Amino acid sequence: MFAYASAIIAVSRHMTEQLIKLGAPREKVFYNAYGVDTTKFGHGCRPASNKQVLAVGRFVEKKAPYLTILAFVKVLKRLPEAKLVMVGAGELHDTCCQLIKSLHMEHAVDLKGAMNHDQAVSVMQESRVFVQHSLVPKSGDAEGAPVAIMEAGASGLPVVSTRHTGIVDAVIEGQTGFLVNEGDIDSMAEYIYLLLSDPARAAQMGKRARGYITQKFSLEGSIKSLRDILEKCSL
Repeated sequence: MFAYASAIIAVSRHMTEQLIKLGAPREKVFYNAYGVDTTKFGHGCRPASNKQVLAVGRFVEKKAPYLTILAFVKVLKRLPEAKLVMVGAGELHDTCCQLIKSLHMEHAVDLKGAMNHDQAVSVMQESRVFVQHSLVPKSGDAEGAPVAIMEAGASGLPVVSTRHTGIVDAVIEGQTGFLVNEGDIDSMAEYIYLLLSDPARAAQMGKRARGYITQKFSLEGSIKSLRDILEKCSL
């Protein structure tokens, strides 16, 4: 396949290196992340009273929604008024429901189920922090370049996530969000608490996030890069 292909597109820098390790010629591998339509996402100031954390993604092993819940329960002990909204469906949904009940968090965690894109955009505008605890499970399945994280940044939300594949491309640590090691729910909880308790800092990081995503991960830019790759292949 590597010999036959004129070009191989990787959606994260991690994926680029993995393909080269597998034998793909470096000159054939092009990094081109997914893009998001930044015009669809607002970036107004959020009310300082809003302590809502948002997670958007399928309830599957590589997104580890149960670890997001376990991190949030630590936040809740320090900020009883905090709220976690989780959008998505999948095989781990019922497991997460049971976990929430066993931790007596029903009042603070809202599982919205699957939503259409416009609904998800609306919920982003109501939140202060976006969280996603992606990891590499035993199966080896991993993220490419999570679009939800890019959309959150485009919405002006600081992101708290993990140092996992393409996520490190989309989040500038300490500037547009915070990243933790996979499985480190203590650090994740600490960063969520920091942003919820400091709305000015959250707003500043969110503003930087929108600027960064607009500059580096716009849909227009991704399509232009893809067009350039295709034109090189036709020469």
